[in-house]
Amino acid sequence: MFNFPQLRNLMRFAGRAIDIGDRMARETSAAISLKHIEAYDAIAATGSTIAASVELGISQSNASRLLQQLEDYLGVRLFEREKNRLQPTREGLQLGPEIRAISDRLRALKTAAMELESGRSREIMLRLAFPSSLSSTRIPKLVKNFLAANGPMRVEVASGSYLAIERMVADGEADLGFARLPLMSPGLKQEKILSSRVICALHSDHPKSGSRQLSVGELKGQDLIMLNRERPVRHELEALFYKAGIRQRPLLEAHSVASACALAAQGLGIALVGEIIAREYAALPLQFIPLEPELPVAYALISGEKFPMPKAASLFLQSISDWT
Repeated sequence: MFNFPQLRNLMRFAGRAIDIGDRMARETSAAISLKHIEAYDAIAATGSTIAASVELGISQSNASRLLQQLEDYLGVRLFEREKNRLQPTREGLQLGPEIRAISDRLRALKTAAMELESGRSREIMLRLAFPSSLSSTRIPKLVKNFLAANGPMRVEVASGSYLAIERMVADGEADLGFARLPLMSPGLKQEKILSSRVICALHSDHPKSGSRQLSVGELKGQDLIMLNRERPVRHELEALFYKAGIRQRPLLEAHSVASACALAAQGLGIALVGEIIAREYAALPLQFIPLEPELPVAYALISGEKFPMPKAASLFLQSISDWT
């Protein structure tokens, strides 16, 4: 019978033995890598460790060592020598397809990892958020050019108001968004600023279409199309009219630049809109005339402060660096 100190020492010894066994098992498992699988493939294809070493660019002894380690790990012999050629054993024939399947999966995994690291993969989702006035005009062209330059990738384009876009980006629901400055939501970073101004968009047959510029005073008595009161630019425009002593309400209110331009293209009035977006509708029968005094408008491509920018988003920013 063991006394208590002996029993305690025996338990400690057993525990250390188990730890050593587990560590050896882990080390043996960790020793098997893609190199061992590649060595097996090369030897199976050539029937020789010499030819396999040439194919792999390693020494013959290294090829033999990799094969021996793989056989030790599996606990079976995979090849036997027949007439100066290595032939698969019965176990090797049975395990060969599984080993090759592992090889294929490891190569696919390595390729996928490289694509993810570089930001190029069909498994990556690039999430963009833009106002509808751009998501149906400029964005399809930008996405097409981006994919052509960077390879296959999944892209999601969401639309909404500027405030909704800010919230999508701040909450991590979009990687990049397009918003008007100043930003209204916290937790956002300005990645690229796009400077613009308010212009007058009017039908080509409008009496004012030949003007080089239109002053606020010249807009008195005109049918105006303005963005709704939720937009900061609306309040800035009203302040300009107030300074000029003009008290008139717009004939029409629109909730997007696209809608305002479409209304102006029907000859319904003069739309006061941001130039950078309005220019996307140049195919309509419209004339774009600067407003005097100039009213600057600034937009920004934004990302979330709480979320690291995916490489796909960085690549997208690079691809549109010339967008002004």
